[in-house]
Amino acid sequence: MVANGDKLVVTKKVAEFLNEGDIVKVTEVANNGDSIAFAFGEDFRHMGLMSSTECEEHFKKIETQTITQEHIDDIISDSDIDVYTVFDKCTIVACKLPNGFVIVESSACVDPENYDEKLGFDICMNKIKDKVWELEGYILQETLSAEDCDCCCGDCNCEDCNYYEEDEEFDECLDTDLDCDECEDYNCEFNTNKNRR
Repeated sequence: MVANGDKLVVTKKVAEFLNEGDIVKVTEVANNGDSIAFAFGEDFRHMGLMSSTECEEHFKKIETQTITQEHIDDIISDSDIDVYTVFDKCTIVACKLPNGFVIVESSACVDPENYDEKLGFDICMNKIKDKVWELEGYILQETLSAEDCDCCCGDCNCEDCNYYEEDEEFDECLDTDLDCDECEDYNCEFNTNKNRR
């Protein structure tokens, strides 16, 4: 059951406006959970409404604020892994993650007589798992920092906040039934009426 403020990830494309991997925020749960309002888009300014059935079919709740061993194991088990032995003493492991990103690690010994491909593979896989932990941690941190951002454009590093505020005022002006040329606000910089006073 989702609640206000929950973040959901799109698991199956929704109409033309939400693609797999997009994040939405639940803004209201009504009718005993049967009706769910959500915000979406880069800055969560767009609104949508779905049923609990649509939610189950198209969305997955982002459950945790930590990376688990199970999550890492799932990623590794869904990955393509190739193992190579080179120069009779070096193991190279290439791991293609489910999203297509590739991690390559190696392990070698000095004397080929001591070479053990299985041992080299285990060492490489431990390095790859550590790298996946690091990458997944980065993604989670990025998601959590975006949730805490109250900036008008949804980017805490935005240096153009005034631009976005002005843009909002401009949008409000255009939301009326008047074209700029018909607008009676002759001081508006967007008014191109030739009879402007």
